[in-house]
This record gives sequence, C-alpha cells and structure tokens, in this order.
Amino acid sequence: MQPTYLPWIGYFKMMNRVDKFVFLDDIQFAKRSWQQRNKIALDGTEKMLTIPCITKGLRHQKINEVNMDFSTNWKLQHQKTIEQAYHNYPYFTELQYIFELYNEPPKKLSEFTIALIKRIATQANITTEFILSSELNVHGTKSAYLLNICKELGATEYISAAGSREYIEEEGLFRQSDIIVTYEQSEPFIYKQYNGKATIPYLSSIDYIANHGFLKMKEEVL
Repeated sequence: MQPTYLPWIGYFKMMNRVDKFVFLDDIQFAKRSWQQRNKIALDGTEKMLTIPCITKGLRHQKINEVNMDFSTNWKLQHQKTIEQAYHNYPYFTELQYIFELYNEPPKKLSEFTIALIKRIATQANITTEFILSSELNVHGTKSAYLLNICKELGATEYISAAGSREYIEEEGLFRQSDIIVTYEQSEPFIYKQYNGKATIPYLSSIDYIANHGFLKMKEEVL
C-alpha cells in the first residue's frame, strides 16, 4: 500500500491480516491524493487535512522523494483542527500519542506519514512486519512490480486493495504465478459516533480512535 496521511480504518484492517506489510514508497507521487491528505469529521461535516508539499518543477517525484513545505505552520493548524473536532470525545487523550510526532517531523512526506501509521499500529497492537519497497532490490511497473515484490519476500498470497483489481486482472501476471491474490473489500465501517451524528464514510482512523479508543480498534475492527 502507498503510505498515506492518517489513513482510514480499512488500511489498518488490511495491515492486520498479513504477515508482511509493504509500504510502496518508491512509486509516483500524486498531488492532492491520500498520500498527503485525509478527512476528519468537524461538527458533523467533512474537513480535509492536507500536508503542503514542495512540487513545483518536480513532476516525476517518487513518494519517498517528496519534501513537506514548512513555509506555513500547518503542523499546528492540523493539531488545532483535530482538537477542535474531537476535544470532547471520550478517547481524545489517546490522540496525544500521535500528536507527539508533529513536534519535530522529518522533511520527507513518506517518513512522516509512515511514522504516524506505525505509531497507530503499535497502539492498536498490530504486530505485522513493515517493509519499504524502496529497500528491496525489485523492479517493474504495476502488477509486475507487485508480483516481483511478492516473489522477493517469498509470499504465497498477496492481499490487495480492491482498487488495484482491474489492472491486476487485466495484466494477468499473478494468474501465471503460484501466488494467490485476495482482494480486500473497501466497504465503509459504520460505528457509533459520540456526538450522535451520522458516520461519514471513509474518515481518517483518528475519528474512530477518538470515539472508541485503540483497544476497541483492535478488538472490534481489526
């Protein structure tokens, strides 16, 4: 999976299913994608949090090459927005463990987002092994790249996000291999909201954490 900013709960559900989870950090960066932003609920409506990045004249950057833009104090802005949204929620204090990473974040976008993801995973007691694709001696594009990663790691089964199904099936490379492909469905996870308002689908996982905490995330979701 691409490293994303404060990903939704389904990201961690998939992570918890596997023995090894690979961050695809050396593929093409996509501006205005989940790689640099996510949404929370603020007063019952969607609020997007976006990390500004340095992209001018750098059209072909890989995710792990992208630097965050600190010309504005977005770190404090994001924390204040999250606090405004969830300060009265029963498990808001558990988000403080995540906030610590905003104090002195690295310059690279992927280093920051992966650190956040790992911290959430640790608190949710996910014991999956994490691997960076950039640290593997693997090449290829699209499904060929995914297949080669699986072969490099000795995988017998590859669990993929449903969004990749079309090109994986179209290219047919996994069918010619001994590696089974299973697609993780991406239906929204509905849960009780502290404020009594309807759940907005596919919010950042911090919305669930603020409502129900890390312990229930492990017991009831993952």
